This record gives sequence, structure tokens and C-alpha cells, in this order.
Amino acid sequence: MREAGHTVSALTLTGLGDRRRDATTSTNLTTHVEDVAIHMEMEGLDDVTLVGWSYGGMVATGVAETMPHRISKLLFLDGFVPENGHALVDYLSPERRAACEAQAQRNEPLPPLPLERFGVSNPDVSNFIMPRLIGQPWRTFFEPLELTGASDHIDRSYVRCARAKLPHFEHTYERMKGTVKVRTSVIDADHFCVLSDPEMTARILLEA
Repeated sequence: MREAGHTVSALTLTGLGDRRRDATTSTNLTTHVEDVAIHMEMEGLDDVTLVGWSYGGMVATGVAETMPHRISKLLFLDGFVPENGHALVDYLSPERRAACEAQAQRNEPLPPLPLERFGVSNPDVSNFIMPRLIGQPWRTFFEPLELTGASDHIDRSYVRCARAKLPHFEHTYERMKGTVKVRTSVIDADHFCVLSDPEMTARILLEA
């Protein structure tokens, strides 16, 4: 993306990755929306194409509601696109939701799904990902997102990764395909396309 002349900025959300020790029992979706909003403010980012990958689609939607004046485009990469008043857990299967609710009752992080569910087959990619997978603060899945319409004018695209056999992303893609204001496309990639095929991912992001 940088070789194509774009400024690229990324951050780690509270309680994940190298910020895992920052998680508290109150870390929720609002925390992550604020993480991104503050990052954009501190970095002076405007006219932003905000990419929401996977759970990040929830965060990107919330950020767009918070600071629509800084965002020119929302690009969902195999991500969740919440409807008003919905939380991520509302889009899971009954079995997956029940498992998340059990973790929430114990006030424990939500464990990641097996990589096979995401269509990952490259052993090099798996070996890179596995040591870095950690649980996610449970409140991030359960906090609903309230949409005011402040971001309705923002241009939107949805890219579906076909090798990921996860019904909620397929359902979201079908819902987005039926939305006139959203451009949709499908790529032959697993859910971790940013690692398994970064060049193709960069290309589709530039074209979407």
C-alpha cells in the first residue's frame, strides 16, 4: 500500500497483541472505538480509508459514527457490519453464542476459533499466527453499537474471503450485496489474507 503512494497507519487494540496486559474487566467495544479515534487524532489523519477486518468491522463502524468528518471510505474486509442496536454476538450461531455467553459469565476472555475454520492451509502462515493468538475481552462481543446515521454518507465496500467457511461473514456479504450503496467483491483467499496473500490483498483494497 505504501509503495502505491498511500500513508498506512495501524495500531493494536487494548487487550490484544502486544497490548494484552492493558485489558481490564471493563474493556469493551467502546474502548476499541476510542483506541482508533484517538490514534487518528494524534496522528492527524484525515480523508481516511478505514479498513475493518473481521471483528474490526464493528470497530470501524463505531469510529465512523464518532468522527465521520475524518473518514472518506469504509472498507470491510471479511468483517462484521453491525446493524443499529446489534452486538457482534447477535450474528453468531446459537452454539457459538452459547459458548461466548459461558465465557462471559465466568468473566473470562473469549478463546479464538481454530485456524481451520478460517480456511488457513499454509503452514507458514499457521506457524506465524498460532503463537500470537490470544483470547479477546468478552465485552467487545456483547456491547451493542448504536448508529445515529452520522456516517451514512461515507462510501463503503465489502470484500468477502471465499475460503473462510464462516456463515456470519457469508451472511454479511449477502446482506451487503443487497445494499445499493455498498460495492461488493469476492476474493479467493482465506480469512487471514493479509498474511497468506498480502499482494493480492493490497491490490483488492486499492480497487475496492
